[in-house]
Amino acid sequence: MATQPNKRTGISSWVGWGAGLLGSAAKAVSGTPQADDPLKVVNPDGDDAEQPASERDQDRKAMWSTLSEYVGSDVMSLMSIPVWLMEPVSTLTKMSEPTEFVDCLNRANKHDDPYFRVALIAAFCAGAYPANQRTYKPFNPILGETYEFLCPDGTLYVSEQVSHHPPIAAAHCENDNFAYRIVSAPKTKFNGNSLDIFPHSCTRITLKSTGDVYALVPPVSRVNNLLIGRSWMDHFSDLLVVNLTKGEYCVLTFTQCGWFGAGRFTVAGTAFSSDGEPKLAITGMWNERLCYSPCDAEGAPLNGEPEIELWKSEGIIPGHPYNFTKYAQYLQSMESAPREGKGLLATDCRLRPDIMGLIEEDNGKASAAKHELEEKQRAEKRQRTAANDTWTPRWFKKVDKLIDAEMFEDITEFEEIIPEFWELSSAYQERLATLTDNSPVPTEFHPWQYS
Repeated sequence: MATQPNKRTGISSWVGWGAGLLGSAAKAVSGTPQADDPLKVVNPDGDDAEQPASERDQDRKAMWSTLSEYVGSDVMSLMSIPVWLMEPVSTLTKMSEPTEFVDCLNRANKHDDPYFRVALIAAFCAGAYPANQRTYKPFNPILGETYEFLCPDGTLYVSEQVSHHPPIAAAHCENDNFAYRIVSAPKTKFNGNSLDIFPHSCTRITLKSTGDVYALVPPVSRVNNLLIGRSWMDHFSDLLVVNLTKGEYCVLTFTQCGWFGAGRFTVAGTAFSSDGEPKLAITGMWNERLCYSPCDAEGAPLNGEPEIELWKSEGIIPGHPYNFTKYAQYLQSMESAPREGKGLLATDCRLRPDIMGLIEEDNGKASAAKHELEEKQRAEKRQRTAANDTWTPRWFKKVDKLIDAEMFEDITEFEEIIPEFWELSSAYQERLATLTDNSPVPTEFHPWQYS
């Protein structure tokens, strides 16, 4: 049986999970099949099986001479990635993908059972992964870039790129049931033909019926066959959700894909009481569905008990060039914009000309527009430096680093990389109050400070 989380020893004392979430994630990364050859192709159906040749393999191999010096580095913002390795969405859009199952948060707020509540919140957080089978890279946001959209239940979600170096984004989503806030500062490790993604962030979910506040530690992700072979995505290690107010917690273990596809997509975990007693079993496939059921004293599902669905993915759109789900396609479209785009911020990533060029399947147009945006961003930085000026985000304000998780070492260790928290400012609500049915739909992307 798992033991109770202790002050400053945290949830790392749980039997079955070893020494800390970050430690287990690092161990999972180092223990993953990684050949001495950095361009080794890893096939999820067998490490030495033949892979169908990609028409872009020659382009990818040609990139190796440039990329080889970055092996072992965080490449989030070190270099400009060619558009043929990218998908037509911004990182801000991709950051919003858990909201496909936002009803989990609405249900959690209305439910009396604290263990079902923490299971639902963990299910919501795991809801990011059905759309995360895609291996193309999203566009790095321009400083000041934003993204606004309406969740399936009509709740408004807004995000902003608040820092460029290091890249940090903040988001806010709130209704009468919950408030969902996140500051995201991911890190990467380039391994040659694979890329590890460490989703460092500070997430808080508040349920308004109880006032309980929950924190998240997500699993590690890896893009395999980044340059050569058929690319595929894996997610592995533990997803942890903790009720910082009362102590209940949920751990979902994402199984790393083994040889010949063993364990691929598998998720299994348990919702625990604050003193470590298993209360509910959670099982499923991160690309398809997640279920819960009663559990035994060890946290395993009880035989003969039905599995009850927490969510089910609609799956990837057949034949879609970027393997979008229907929800990912909805997020990328103007259809998801509040007020059908009327009064949308001109900084919204849907308006980026490089993303629009990629949607139009015009790589030349997308590449030229991407280069122009990057050069203009560099010019603005030089102008700020020359004027001894600073950048101030328009819609989020910097606040002190959160200390509400200080009792839980695994949470504080994970969030250590986030220097401060960012909250939605009153300026955004004041702006919303000025919008009308006659507000224009912007057509030009304009995140700039000086022009």
